[in-house]
Amino acid sequence: MAISSLVRRGAEAVADFTSKQPAPNQPTIHFAGWLSALFVFTALAFIAIVFSVEYTYGMLVPTLAAIEDSNPDIYVRIDTDFDPNKPVDAEEPETEQVRPNPVTHKLRTTILHLRNRAGFLSRFRGLSMLLTYGFAQGLVFMFMPFSIDAFLPQFLVSMVSAVLLANLQLAWVHIVISEPSPKRFYQRIPGFAAWKKIAPVVAFEHAVTGAAYYIPLFLISVCNGFKGMENPAEGGSPTTTIGSAIGLVSLPALLSFVASVPARAIFIRVAASMLPEEDESIVPFDRSFGGKVSPAILGGSGKVSIVDAWKTFDRPALMRFVKAIGKGFALEVAVVVLFGSLLALQIWAGAVTYGFGNA
Repeated sequence: MAISSLVRRGAEAVADFTSKQPAPNQPTIHFAGWLSALFVFTALAFIAIVFSVEYTYGMLVPTLAAIEDSNPDIYVRIDTDFDPNKPVDAEEPETEQVRPNPVTHKLRTTILHLRNRAGFLSRFRGLSMLLTYGFAQGLVFMFMPFSIDAFLPQFLVSMVSAVLLANLQLAWVHIVISEPSPKRFYQRIPGFAAWKKIAPVVAFEHAVTGAAYYIPLFLISVCNGFKGMENPAEGGSPTTTIGSAIGLVSLPALLSFVASVPARAIFIRVAASMLPEEDESIVPFDRSFGGKVSPAILGGSGKVSIVDAWKTFDRPALMRFVKAIGKGFALEVAVVVLFGSLLALQIWAGAVTYGFGNA
């Protein structure tokens, strides 16, 4: 969730800096003929597909990779070609039994495993909870208005809203990593006791990613990096202004993305350690985290600590997590390039024309 919010933050910053220009410089957009219908259809398909790729490969698969045990006692078979009634060739030489790879070592095996265990729509499991979280976070921001260049208030409001809604993020992780449940998604939201345990972890995650994003923006602002962008009419063209704004927010977004990788992994693993006993994990998963988790019924915390969540994150699991994020990002880039090219061709063909009004 923190990773996917980076694009939204960057887009908001660019949009605000370029929306303060006077009326004469506002572009006018015109749609022409049947090509405009094709353009709209392509744009809607682009939004749907990029969201699907981001959700499934950018959020869901990395979450499973972050908690799957690299050396479990029990493995789950995920291939569909296995026939238990097939006779064994007596002349076939015996081979050493090789322990199968983890489910999340490939995107394909992960999706196949989810489909076998939770059905075709399993790639969207937890979506209702995510939409609820997004709607609730939007309400929080509505009641806390601030200027787009007020970076400290933005940072604080972002972290406060995330902490207030920590249980929704916790429930999302539980839905994603567990076997299908007969409960409705809202019935999976834990109570106040769980909130007290997970809230500090959410604060840690968003403090790390938020600081990596907003501190560079604040420094750029102090150095007058955004000077002249509030009113493009006094400087260069709107296209140049948009390009400059994108360039300035790209570095903070990249820093925040890098910082979010370990922070997000820690949150996922802490949240997974709080999975209710009645819920079974959908991938092999060590609930005790190598004995670091003391059950609440025995007087323990009932969750792994932030430090232990990272220390118990073995190298193979970390590599699977990072590779899953990288592969998901590569897929998103491919989708953006493909649809960006299609939309550009349609604009070139005359589906959309735009220009700027006269003063």
